[in-house]
Amino acid sequence: MEHLLIPTVYWQQIIMTKDELLLLAETATTEDDQFDFKREFQPQKKAAFWVELIKDIVAFANTRGGAIVFGINDDGSLSDDNCEGLLSFDPAKLTDQINKYTGTQFSQFWITSVGRNGVFHPALIIEPTRIPMVFKKVGTYETDTAVQKTAFSLGTVYFRHGAKSEPATQDDLRSSFDRELRRVREEWLGSMRQIVEAPPGSTVTIAEPEEPISELRLSSDPNAPAVTIKNVSDTHPHRQKELIRKVRERVPGIGRFNSHDIQAVKCAEDINEETRPDFVHKPHELASPQYSEGFVDFICSQVEGNGLYLIGCREILKAARYGTDTSILG
Repeated sequence: MEHLLIPTVYWQQIIMTKDELLLLAETATTEDDQFDFKREFQPQKKAAFWVELIKDIVAFANTRGGAIVFGINDDGSLSDDNCEGLLSFDPAKLTDQINKYTGTQFSQFWITSVGRNGVFHPALIIEPTRIPMVFKKVGTYETDTAVQKTAFSLGTVYFRHGAKSEPATQDDLRSSFDRELRRVREEWLGSMRQIVEAPPGSTVTIAEPEEPISELRLSSDPNAPAVTIKNVSDTHPHRQKELIRKVRERVPGIGRFNSHDIQAVKCAEDINEETRPDFVHKPHELASPQYSEGFVDFICSQVEGNGLYLIGCREILKAARYGTDTSILG
């Protein structure tokens, strides 16, 4: 029998889920290949701030994802800088900065706040990219002492090596290739398994339906008939940033509403791809969730009907994470 061997380097590059990365952001005490502290969030410094941040975001995404917590010095102590501006920062502007230096519209990240020792800090949770990003533009800036510094060069690919973001090695590229190969293999095997596990004597036929489905209604009822959806992007068209934008447009007076609030609503209402497939869908394990217009309607109706709704959701999320006593939704 032929055995399939997975390279050892792959097992050293296990992908964390979003929840695991969030837990890492809340508990990690030292910087490593999936975690980093940032003393400040100062986008007004332009190149001096952006190129170093983009270098780390790209390195985390190329490696296997990671978390960056702001307002903390490299030694783990609290910084004197107020980084709350990140929580209201437009994620599209961050995507634009990544695109400026890589030519890639990378948006597989989310902005949230995490509690560490009773203090909340803004954080970036970065998901891994399937194909490593390459810098198409030199990242240079002038230091406070008027010295030109280069964070990354044209054509370089960066990965995380321990607590540093550094140019890729051959092992880095091999690991990235192995990870993507395994993801594709698992997708293929998932489809093949349905055929292999068919009862003896079964006949497998590939055919189009005699009559196309003209209307489809999604339901969380487990007894509802199962239907295969060919294009989920039609039923769940919104990524997280589009969901935030749609809710803000529908409810102009909502005030603060960001990725942390989406997680809070999902936690308070027990909404995920299993409990509410009509609201949330994930194409595969490493993919970002996609949301339906029905979820937009749900959030807007709850907020408009209860001015304290989001506050209640935030308290429930806080209690779920830290085990604190809190009030429930009214």
